[in-house]
Amino acid sequence: MDAKAEQETMTKDSKKATRDLPNPCYMTTNSEYGKYCPNVHTMPGYFYPLQGAFTQHLGKCGMYRNHSLNT
Repeated sequence: MDAKAEQETMTKDSKKATRDLPNPCYMTTNSEYGKYCPNVHTMPGYFYPLQGAFTQHLGKCGMYRNHSLNT
């Protein structure tokens, strides 16, 4: 394929890549939450992880395995 035909193909494909704006009637509040990237003001400054005492035994004995008939 020559360079001119490849450029025309890329131009046609790039026109397809544009996204239409969503219909405002169907926008959810979760889409508002995910619209912006996290920044210093929205991320917590510190994190306190849980001890995991309730699920700590799962690492010792392994995960559950289903032995039922697979049909």
